[in-house]
Amino acid sequence: MATKKKANKKPGRGGKIALSLFAALLLALIITAAVGLGNANLLRIRRAEVALENLPQGFDGVTLLYASDIDLCGLNTPQKAGALFSQLESLKPDMLILGGDYNSVSLLDKLNRPDPSPADEAEACRARSGFFHYIRDFHAPLGKFAIAATEDPQWQDLRQAMVENGIQPLINTVTDIRTNEGVLSLAGICGKITNLNDVGSRFYKNDCVVAICEGPDALPALMTSEAADSGPWADLVLCGHTHGGQILLFGRSLLTLTEVEQRFPSGWNTEAGIPILTTDGVGCEGLNLRLGTTPEVWLITLRKK
Repeated sequence: MATKKKANKKPGRGGKIALSLFAALLLALIITAAVGLGNANLLRIRRAEVALENLPQGFDGVTLLYASDIDLCGLNTPQKAGALFSQLESLKPDMLILGGDYNSVSLLDKLNRPDPSPADEAEACRARSGFFHYIRDFHAPLGKFAIAATEDPQWQDLRQAMVENGIQPLINTVTDIRTNEGVLSLAGICGKITNLNDVGSRFYKNDCVVAICEGPDALPALMTSEAADSGPWADLVLCGHTHGGQILLFGRSLLTLTEVEQRFPSGWNTEAGIPILTTDGVGCEGLNLRLGTTPEVWLITLRKK
């Protein structure tokens, strides 16, 4: 008896719709990834003039180049970051200020190794030392300064790498920049700080102080601490760490931000008359992708109010 061959069944209407939806979703993911990768490599140079009442006349017009969250990881190599700063040197800032978070852990590494091994930390230290070496000749007449972040491993090694490459560490320390016409103080605030009374008591209300914070989480302690003669002691606050949210979908960040970081996620704010900047940073956390944000550095000109 002859057997009937079974005909190949073509996808029905429902199958065609499912395939079309899958193809559209795949295309959307590819486009989103391409846009995110492009955004992550599109550095913006933002400029601002900040008028400070206590600024000594000799510092009127001084420029600060503020860059935070370098996040050496994956495609963002020390060589690439160093080449970027070689280009930024053409801005001719008077000071270079680095805001911590020099390394990042890729998402794949986080999934494979939730806790970094000693080998991982050693590699991170080598990468950031390489970055500092690339910027050792960066010309900034009034100096190069850098803080540390909680995620930066081995702070003692970090200090040494900074010093060896002509960068002054501001790891929970204060330094004074002196000219014939006055003093401008820089205060580095790193780690999980809950009390800044000892820092504030070093200053008087008429002193001019730029506070460089790891992130906005230091703001409650900073705002509640007082100068030696009472009142606020900081004249300008620079923060990083938030990446501006890095990946924003429907107005929400895929990064986990604290309550304070959600209040100060990006850009300029004012608290108690003090200008506060939260930068979106240079690098990326985990993935070299950005949506709704772009990398940035700030060239800030100080003015006498």
